[in-house]
Amino acid sequence: MTIRMIAFATAVLSISAWGAAAQQNQGQMQHPSGGQMAMSTEGLPEECRTAAQAGGPMPNMQGMDMSGMMQSMQGMMANMNEAQKGYMDTMMKMHGPMMSAHMIKDSDVAFVCGMIPHHQGAIDMARVVLKTGDNAEARKMAETVIKAQEQEIAEMKDWLKKNAKKEGSN
Repeated sequence: MTIRMIAFATAVLSISAWGAAAQQNQGQMQHPSGGQMAMSTEGLPEECRTAAQAGGPMPNMQGMDMSGMMQSMQGMMANMNEAQKGYMDTMMKMHGPMMSAHMIKDSDVAFVCGMIPHHQGAIDMARVVLKTGDNAEARKMAETVIKAQEQEIAEMKDWLKKNAKKEGSN
């Protein structure tokens, strides 16, 4: 499978699972690798959760036949090594909260709330390379990413406390 196919499959699965979870009011969904896909605003700051809820209902993705895609993903996952599975799990964990954040009506708050799981995804990917990689330069880059992204997440959370409306953004 090519990287494009994996990225496409991940995006489609995330979107369909996100809609299904919103419909069924579930917080988690099983990922083909055995991990969990976050399908809610779980992990987002309170300001983001409140604003996302005020943004209205999530789109209904019911009716999309994803069984073939799921079977393909399970087949791909069976042939992946530990690092590949780690990166896939990271992407699946990141997409649900990012999409939930982009349901926020206020553009500024939506951006910041979407960037938090995006940055957390970068941190999680960096941790995968620290666990599985052996190139000193790549490991150094991963350490730099973790430090920078953790700092930026803290700055974004501070910004939200100052700028996001408690009742949700319009």
